[in-house]
Amino acid sequence: MEGWKKVTRAVHEKEGIIFAQLWHVGRVSHNSLQPGNASPVAPSAIPAGENVKVFIETGPGEGALATASCPRALEKEEISEIVRMYAGAAQNALDAGFDGVEIHCANGYLVNQFMSSHSNKREDEYGGSLHNRLRFLREVTQAVADVVGKDRVGVRFAPLFQTTDEVRVYLGLVEDDPHETYTEAVKILEEIGIAYISLAEADWDDAPELPEAFRAEVRKLFSGVIMYAGRYTQEKAERIIGAGWGDIIGFGRPFIANPDLPQRLYHEWPLNPVDPTTMYGGTAKGYTDYPAFG
Repeated sequence: MEGWKKVTRAVHEKEGIIFAQLWHVGRVSHNSLQPGNASPVAPSAIPAGENVKVFIETGPGEGALATASCPRALEKEEISEIVRMYAGAAQNALDAGFDGVEIHCANGYLVNQFMSSHSNKREDEYGGSLHNRLRFLREVTQAVADVVGKDRVGVRFAPLFQTTDEVRVYLGLVEDDPHETYTEAVKILEEIGIAYISLAEADWDDAPELPEAFRAEVRKLFSGVIMYAGRYTQEKAERIIGAGWGDIIGFGRPFIANPDLPQRLYHEWPLNPVDPTTMYGGTAKGYTDYPAFG
């Protein structure tokens, strides 16, 4: 808590705004990361798959990627407790000085696991129909909104319409009908009245764009701010905003390599290339040492 207060204070001193992202990985975990080497938890006892890797500690200062462990199914009372934990985490975020909270519901983690018919085989009110599979999303979002205020809550989705066999970090889940799954989820968020939705697009090489019909339907259904992200270029960002489908574009890799990215985009200055070998872990090299333009 005290460490985060230093971060939020520094952001506010520069007149910035900072949200805390709250997430629960569910089955995308490993026994060695759980108290007492227990099994991870999930809607159902279905493993994430051999290709889903998690980072585990193998020794002092050393780690490796390992296949995610098989989870156990959550009991109903445990689901209610996790909802309360989200609310508690949201209060902690406020106490640490964050301006709001983003709920991570993407990339095959716990909320996404409840949403998906591939990972949720429950036969109670949290499984079966799409309405039931979206219940956990509704309860978590409402619980967080009750703590921080609905106008300070965002939700992140990764609505994949297809996937890739590329060896990489976990992408998430592809639904049988992703259009219906995510538009129904958006309706719930509109009903609650949250501030924004963040949509993380497929970002591997030659990945397909989201269907225009999906973008248009999300815009029609949601009255708040819509953010898109996923290896965007300036040209693509301007096209999406110009079409009225989005309000904000998020940049990740370019921002790491270009601390002055907004100025570079505005003036159409060239961008520093990002070094992928320093993107994860390590020291300040490749993180805080990229030069500004000029």
